[in-house]
Amino acid sequence: MKARFQLKQSSLDVLKVFILIGLGLFFFERFVTGKLYFYIAPRFWWLSVVAVVLCFALAASFNLLKRDEKDEHEHDHHHDHDHDHHEHGHDHEHGHDHSHGNLFSVLVLAIPLVLGIMVAPKTLGANAIENRGISTDFAVSSDAAAKSLTIVPSQRNVLDWARAIAATTEPEQFYGQEADVIGFVYRDSRFADNQFMVARFTLTCCVADALAVGVIVQADNAADFTMDSWVKIKGTFQETTFEDSAMPAIYATEITPTEQPEQPYLYQ
Repeated sequence: MKARFQLKQSSLDVLKVFILIGLGLFFFERFVTGKLYFYIAPRFWWLSVVAVVLCFALAASFNLLKRDEKDEHEHDHHHDHDHDHHEHGHDHEHGHDHSHGNLFSVLVLAIPLVLGIMVAPKTLGANAIENRGISTDFAVSSDAAAKSLTIVPSQRNVLDWARAIAATTEPEQFYGQEADVIGFVYRDSRFADNQFMVARFTLTCCVADALAVGVIVQADNAADFTMDSWVKIKGTFQETTFEDSAMPAIYATEITPTEQPEQPYLYQ
């Protein structure tokens, strides 16, 4: 019975090593393919490196730790040889409980690896806005707004425009400025038939703090574009009415369907 336990324990140990190696390779693949940034902002790239190193280090050290435990166990067993019969029964009961504990730890290790492999990375879109909300008026620091304003208007992205508009008390300064942005279509009951919002999600730290920002687009064919579809908008800013208030909107001269960018999030 003791030999059977040792064989089972050895198999569980091997499983742990392979799972740790698998986790290390999973984090490494997410890092080199850029899929890591579907979860965290680029400035935290080092977290994946730490995860890879820890997983491989634990896998490499696991056999050494088990070898030390085995040597210690054999030493204690030899020292207590006079009580061998009693200790054999005790070890069997303890080993049975210990094997259950190790099986549970294997399952805990395996869950994130299995989920990571089976569940493809999926970016937030229009459906997530229904839970998180979106606003044309959000808190923005003066430094962030000033940085956006230093960018040539035609090169500003959705976040740059949203920051600048949210921070200003004189929206008319944007009227006549050219816009060329990419984002996904969002609309709800607040929008007129000829309006939608070109939106993007922004990350500060990770996907848990993702914030949807957007700019209103006005065009005669606005209703032709389905919600959540990605579009490239060209036009100029003019005044429009939204929720009974005057505010800047892109009067589109060209709306072109496009593919989702390789990195769909914008980072603050």
